[in-house]
Amino acid sequence: MAHTEIAHEALALPRALGRASDPQPPAAEASSPWPIFRSHARSIVPGVVTCLVILITIELAVFRSGFFISELQVSSPDFPAAKLALAQRSADARVLYVGDSTILTGVAPAEVSARCACGPGFNGGFAAATPWLTSAMTKRLLEYEHPALVVIGLAPWDVASGNTFNDSELAHEILTPSELGALDVHVDIGASIDEAFASIVSAYGERLLIKEWIASLMPQQRYDEGQRGYYAVPGSATTANQLAAEVARMKVVHPGVPSIDSPGVLVTRSLIANLRARGIVVAVLVPPLHPAAYDQNGAYLEGAEVVIRDLAREQGAPLIDCRSATSVDDFRDLLHLRESGALKLSTCVGEQIRALIGG
Repeated sequence: MAHTEIAHEALALPRALGRASDPQPPAAEASSPWPIFRSHARSIVPGVVTCLVILITIELAVFRSGFFISELQVSSPDFPAAKLALAQRSADARVLYVGDSTILTGVAPAEVSARCACGPGFNGGFAAATPWLTSAMTKRLLEYEHPALVVIGLAPWDVASGNTFNDSELAHEILTPSELGALDVHVDIGASIDEAFASIVSAYGERLLIKEWIASLMPQQRYDEGQRGYYAVPGSATTANQLAAEVARMKVVHPGVPSIDSPGVLVTRSLIANLRARGIVVAVLVPPLHPAAYDQNGAYLEGAEVVIRDLAREQGAPLIDCRSATSVDDFRDLLHLRESGALKLSTCVGEQIRALIGG
């Protein structure tokens, strides 16, 4: 009886109230943002158009016009993007120096030019450069510079038999996805999309330089462009333990023995051929190392010197060897010179280039 009364009461309720307690699926429109966009279209569309106009104006007026590069300041030239930006403002360079950090910290182009009568120079070296990255960087630099002479710094570890191309953040900074693919590096779709987006939106593509420009605004952080790519690294690491630790690290990072047929030598041969095809003279520079390197790893270094000399002779490239111009006190660590050492090395390099060009 009670159930019958309840049923009758439910039937007696208004139809709308009777269905209020029944669960109903939410309307499709309630979960969609489009009705909101349509209802506010008159205010949204002008805002979107304004943003696009601002972005396009910045793209054209700041980046595509060359204003950003012409006004850019950096705090350090020790990464590829900064070197390429500086190179665009050093298009007068007649001598280009390329290689790893031994070139970056060892060759002061202004000092070389004062001795060689060979015109302005530019230091395109950067830390952790391998023969593969040096080759790619040199080709990128030649988009902005037109040197008569390229000096390739060839370090002992560049000719190691176990030296192979390694994928790295630096590699992605210099090489395009297609170039990485040619080196058997797997490139996912995200990297290709990133490259395409960076080519369209310069503020995104130049994000490393924008961060560097902000850093250069700090007191005493602005790089002196008169150094033409040369960089004096502060600090010192010349205690016996520090030197021994660096020798041990180099043995692990660069395995194998010196070989004229090593992968790094093959890449360097190809780079030399490419430069000569452009009508550019090529020389090979042997960087100086701290005497402790020879004390603890002399056999390998002597073998590497033979390979480098043989390669230079094979390619008919002059060998610039100014290692005797520096002393033990000129080193800040196992591999890099202090500013005093760089000036001595650069003076010697300038004199050898002068003799090379018959100045």
